[in-house]
Amino acid sequence: MMNRNNKKRHNPLKPSRIVFLIVLIASNTLAWFIYATKVDTNVSVHVRAWNVVFEAGENEVTNMINVPVSDIYPGMDDYEYEINAYNRSEVDASISYQVLRANILGTEIISKEEKRALGLAVDEQEDVSAAQLETMLANSYPFSITISTSSDTIELGDGVETFTLSVAWPYENNQDDVDTYWGSLAYQYKESNPSLPSITLKIKITITQAPDSAD
Repeated sequence: MMNRNNKKRHNPLKPSRIVFLIVLIASNTLAWFIYATKVDTNVSVHVRAWNVVFEAGENEVTNMINVPVSDIYPGMDDYEYEINAYNRSEVDASISYQVLRANILGTEIISKEEKRALGLAVDEQEDVSAAQLETMLANSYPFSITISTSSDTIELGDGVETFTLSVAWPYENNQDDVDTYWGSLAYQYKESNPSLPSITLKIKITITQAPDSAD
């Protein structure tokens, strides 16, 4: 009896069972990763406000804003970065912006406008414009980076406009494969670069006298 039991105990696993175990472990690891990123509350909504002021007598005000986003992952809390633009002049003012460059998990994307400003060579076919870069950030990733303004015109006499940059990565968006791929990249990047933000954007904000106020 004992010998027969020992024999059974030492029977090697069949190849089919080994394959099944490997698949089971891999599936559980993937499920754990998605679950862990969903319930992690280490990152919360960040809202910061910078004031850009257009004073009387100024023809143009230009501000370069560097926006860092510390961590990104599926199911993250929405991230917001706000800038308030004030008009202290005696005429209405117009506000515009350009996304000059972006660093996404260590991959740098530089717009044509930024390259020209830096004196770098521009590939008209391959390089993207600031407008194209903004569209990429909003639509080309499982997370979306969008920019909005409360109005194009800041009224005279203490008028104010809010410029808002938002980052969102909803957990349940029917893109499991894409979320897993980019979620793994985000995790690996933070493991290798714990002190660096996951995303860094350079944005140029310009305030000028509104065309209708020139008369």
